[in-house]
Amino acid sequence: MSRPSLRIIRHDDQDPPEQIVFEVWNPLAGVYEPMDTLDTGLFRLADLVEQVRVMWAQHDPRREALKEAPDPAENGESEWAELRVSAQANRVYETRNFDQPGWKKAASRADAIRTTCDEIGYIPP
Repeated sequence: MSRPSLRIIRHDDQDPPEQIVFEVWNPLAGVYEPMDTLDTGLFRLADLVEQVRVMWAQHDPRREALKEAPDPAENGESEWAELRVSAQANRVYETRNFDQPGWKKAASRADAIRTTCDEIGYIPP
């Protein structure tokens, strides 16, 4: 099952320093979509999770074209952290980051968000 995800990137090498970028993986389009804020990204993530869930529940043939988020490129130019959500009835949240690129299960949605933000030192407003 393909899972939408939210990635937060901190670019220390850009101007202004410590620029934060939010992106949501859209498994329908197979691309990361830029988001303005964490909240906007979380809203879009929830929307995509529901779309994928409905596709699976209705046995939509388009579900075969869903794409997983790609493995991260190995470069040291930015720090990033990502959380993904399964589209199952009982949501499963997982996180990964620049130091640990393998997915790890989180205890809850709140835990996944907190872990993702903490990994790159982002403090939500």
